[in-house]
Amino acid sequence: MPGANSSPIPHTSSRNAFPVVAGLAVALTLGAGAGVVAATRPGEPVAAPATPATVTVTAEAAPAPTVTVPAPPVTSGRTAVASSVDRFADGTYLVGTDIRAGSYRSPGPAPGGNGHCYWARLRPDGASKIVADQLTTGAARFTARNGEFVQVAGCEFTRF
Repeated sequence: MPGANSSPIPHTSSRNAFPVVAGLAVALTLGAGAGVVAATRPGEPVAAPATPATVTVTAEAAPAPTVTVPAPPVTSGRTAVASSVDRFADGTYLVGTDIRAGSYRSPGPAPGGNGHCYWARLRPDGASKIVADQLTTGAARFTARNGEFVQVAGCEFTRF
């Protein structure tokens, strides 16, 4: 039987590894120092690192484009399809000046409106201004006389 101290793998002490590790550390340190010395040649001036230059460029602005905006049309709030004398819509009109005297008719409320057609004949002065008026959801007609006003809302009237 083999002896109690016989071991197939000889035991190495950590003290034996220390000189090897220390030698490697010294070699690396010396090698790094030699590289630095080789990079800086003795006797030559060491150039300072280049600093980035600041360049300012001033661009001229392009001239602004000329924009011509047409003036809005001048309107009186009245919608005239034919002559303003014979056909008119929402607004108040002086008979004999804005519209002609005579009989007017409407097929009914304007499309896209509130579904009602209103007309009124008004005196230019006096205690009661309304001579006649009507609010309808269908066709309407009236006769306008010189000197009075006609007020219309929600429909278009044509002279006949």
